[in-house]
Amino acid sequence: MTEPTVVKHAPTDPVGVLLFGLCRALALAGGLVLIAMTLMSLVSIVGRAVFTRPLPGDYELVQLGCAVSVSAFLPFCQMRGGHVLVDFFTANARFSVRATLDALGAVLLGGAAAIIAWRLAVGASSLRAANDQTTILAIPTWWAVALMVPSFALLSAAGFYTAWRHWRGRAGGRNSSA
Repeated sequence: MTEPTVVKHAPTDPVGVLLFGLCRALALAGGLVLIAMTLMSLVSIVGRAVFTRPLPGDYELVQLGCAVSVSAFLPFCQMRGGHVLVDFFTANARFSVRATLDALGAVLLGGAAAIIAWRLAVGASSLRAANDQTTILAIPTWWAVALMVPSFALLSAAGFYTAWRHWRGRAGGRNSSA
């Protein structure tokens, strides 16, 4: 398998440094949420097995928390070039062709993420207006949906930024990170 055209280290230009830092901070926050969900699940399992008393609403909390945490990882994955690439047809293509296709893919990702962020914001507003809540704990579902909006907005920015990096680096046979 060929190497992706995005370098695997942090960018050095001011926009890239800012985006990389925001993406990393969001991924760390997502990791903390995932750790909290894991610990909460452990307490619930032990409570169920030992005391026949699980935490009420543990499934609801895991669903909401995992949705938020997974969406928080996506922008950092994009900035690191960590998404899966299917390069069966382009493995032997010239670097400029691969970089152009990678730029196109990143633009499409950025556009799709922007649309998803917009629709999540609209959906959160709709869920809030409908007073939608989880069944057991009565947690407003719009909270989790609203917390995913910044993740997808940042994913959009990361997509457009990485598209620019691919496009800029296509002529030189490498991806410059300066």
